[in-house]
Amino acid sequence: MSTGLIVGIIIILLVVGVPILQALIRAGQRRRSLGAAGVAELRAAGLRGDEVPQGLARQAAEAVTSEEIALADENPEATIAQLDASGRVIGYRESFRDPRSLGEFMDWLLTQTIYRNRAHRRVEIELTRYESAEQASEALAIEPQLDASDGSVAVEDVGELDGVLGGVLAREWTRTEDGSAVQRMLELRWASRDVVAVVRGDSEPSGALEDDEVQRLAGLVKGRLG
Repeated sequence: MSTGLIVGIIIILLVVGVPILQALIRAGQRRRSLGAAGVAELRAAGLRGDEVPQGLARQAAEAVTSEEIALADENPEATIAQLDASGRVIGYRESFRDPRSLGEFMDWLLTQTIYRNRAHRRVEIELTRYESAEQASEALAIEPQLDASDGSVAVEDVGELDGVLGGVLAREWTRTEDGSAVQRMLELRWASRDVVAVVRGDSEPSGALEDDEVQRLAGLVKGRLG
């Protein structure tokens, strides 16, 4: 068997096998995390597949524990102490995207090829329960942390929305390249008793996802939280 043929077989196995392995690992992690105490109630306030804009497919639905957040930080002990002091109990996060995710390796490969000039859209819902409504309100007021060395990202607080979304705060994130906006995210957040809710609509290029759609989704989640 020639070296070229062996290399070709290895490449094919990687292209096919890596996404499958990633999917299996993520499915197992998802099943375990969704069984955590308090997650089911938060999950019930999330979105159904037929409610998201056409073309978006579910990417993830998982619990977010304080321990997981801490382990991803440079100083886990300080982070877990800070989260415990804030009264954080448990979080739940789900996301939908277009184009559909096929695993990190395939996503990267497609982005470099046939998806190079395609619009990318993502909707993310993040719900976090705190020990009290007061602590949830305090968490809502925390300003986002930005990388000071990254001057391409700008954040602007738009203010409070009107109508059925009264009490919902809007924040706009934009990323620029060569002076032009190439990515934009609308973030809507509010506190419902002891839960902080965040709905994000992210699009690249900027404007590929309508603000009205993000507000509609936030309205659905807000109604379920009560």
